[in-house]
Amino acid sequence: MKTAAPTTKTSAKEKKPLSMWMVIMAVIIVVYILSFIIPSGSFAREDGIAIPGSYATMDKVYLMPWDVILAIGQQTYSSFGGLFITIMIMGGMMGVVNSTRVIDRCLTNLVDRMRDKAFLIIPAFIFAMGFFGCLGSMISTAILFIPLGLSLAKQMRANRAFAVGLIILGSYTGFMSSPVNTLTTILGQEIAGLVPYSGAGLRTVVTIINLAIVSVYLIWYAKRQQKNPAAYEESFGSEEDSGEVLKAEPLKANEVAILCLFFGSFIFFAIGGPAFGFNTLTLGSIMLPVGLVCGLLARYDLDTLMGHFVKGAQGMMSVIVFMILASVMNVILNNSMILDSVVYYLSIPLDYLSNAMAGVGMFIVNAIVNIFINSGSGQTSVMMPIMAPLADVLGVSRQMALLCLQYGDGFTNLLAPTSVNLLACLALAKVSMKEWYKIIVPVYSILFVVLCISIFVGTAIGY
Repeated sequence: MKTAAPTTKTSAKEKKPLSMWMVIMAVIIVVYILSFIIPSGSFAREDGIAIPGSYATMDKVYLMPWDVILAIGQQTYSSFGGLFITIMIMGGMMGVVNSTRVIDRCLTNLVDRMRDKAFLIIPAFIFAMGFFGCLGSMISTAILFIPLGLSLAKQMRANRAFAVGLIILGSYTGFMSSPVNTLTTILGQEIAGLVPYSGAGLRTVVTIINLAIVSVYLIWYAKRQQKNPAAYEESFGSEEDSGEVLKAEPLKANEVAILCLFFGSFIFFAIGGPAFGFNTLTLGSIMLPVGLVCGLLARYDLDTLMGHFVKGAQGMMSVIVFMILASVMNVILNNSMILDSVVYYLSIPLDYLSNAMAGVGMFIVNAIVNIFINSGSGQTSVMMPIMAPLADVLGVSRQMALLCLQYGDGFTNLLAPTSVNLLACLALAKVSMKEWYKIIVPVYSILFVVLCISIFVGTAIGY
């Protein structure tokens, strides 16, 4: 009997899911080791755009641990400084609104009224998020909507992984083949010498098909979750209110006002960037009075209101710490001068592909590059000057080369363990990589086939 206890403890430890903290630490270690193996080199640049054929190796740059540590603060500030403030403010606002339970009551009423048709909420949500993703306004800020996804997942009796998928699958799928995204589509067309917004037809068709596939898949997944109550209990059981069950009943006037202000602010947040040129920091600032007004509408006194605001902001601290750690990867890749080397060596095999497979090869190469360059505009600036002349040599149109770059840039955003936005969303929702891959791999396998078919069709019709 005495020897059984240690075995049980060991077994329990082995079953513990791989946390996001372990994932990010492992990725940092792997990238650091690669920095000693991959040659240092760079492309010459003009106005931040890589010049084709200008890649050259240089003396190997070896980063010592203290070199990385000393650069973390500046890298984090330049990458996420403004976003941190927005995340804190949005977290505070969500803390106030969630404390009123208005969102939960609204969703309870909605699900009760739609009854068997409640699953129609999913495609409506996916296409709305997909639209904002096409505009490029729901990518780095998608994390701010995770609490909303969690509320909806609770009402539909699904797990936390479903909540994350509901928020980011729509926006990132729309971003992946967007006909109007200035971060990749328009920037890439300018670099390649193409007419801005040209080729929108195929991109729009692919986007609609992909969003429809994601919607159907999430409906199927949610129904499957509802047949497995244990999955819901594992995700949300510890958060259930003691003995309190929300019932479908009309909202009060002040609750309706909170709800309108809340959703109105999110819609304004999503469209404010493309419509008015607001940056993330400006939009985040607007959410501060929104949170305060929602608290006053809920008839909170000032101390109670600010208590809920601070508690909501505190809930975002794990995400901020996570993003600081993620900055270490960027420090290593940039300061060891291996980022351009990775791009150069990955582009070499494309010269040996047949015309028919060249587009798919570009897609795959860009998907791999995206593991190292998370920024859509950054990857476009580096890769499009290389892809455009390479497409001419391979007999592929420059429009198709750009489309393949878009596909590659978007496809691994939700798969790569180096994707800062993905890992931050998972950390906030308390979802492990294993749980995430269970939901994402099946649907993205289907999307991969759709994207490859669209490349073959586009090449055949001279896109």
